[in-house]
Amino acid sequence: MDYEPILAACDDPAIGAALTGAIGQLFENQIAYLKRDVKEETIAARLAQYLAPHFDGFDIDVEYNKMGDIPKQVAWNEKPELVYPDLIVHIAGTETNILVMELKKDSNPKSKDGDIRKLRAYRRELGYLHALFIRFGVRERAGTISECEWVDV
Repeated sequence: MDYEPILAACDDPAIGAALTGAIGQLFENQIAYLKRDVKEETIAARLAQYLAPHFDGFDIDVEYNKMGDIPKQVAWNEKPELVYPDLIVHIAGTETNILVMELKKDSNPKSKDGDIRKLRAYRRELGYLHALFIRFGVRERAGTISECEWVDV
């Protein structure tokens, strides 16, 4: 899938460009990780590392579970539940929430439906400006994206 036009469709062109650049760096520098089918958290951590230079003054966190001092909860599956977004761009300790991402690998057969519901809830209940679902190719498909979509409220 050609993911770059999808990322470029973000209503903030700088975010789309930052993601395109960071994913390119991930593919260039961590292709061995993707070929080995490492955990999604590892992929998210490396992607966060490559996003950081594009978001000066912001925090980029993986599996971050706080909203201020309170554990993050959203009602994505009918009732409020504790959540741990795969990757976020925010200012910790404030309500400034720029980007939330849910990542999957194409070796994970799980449907994206739950992640899409979570992303909608993050935007609706926690005020994230942008939400992205992305599925990375691994093993022989390393260096590809099989699904990529911006999620509205």
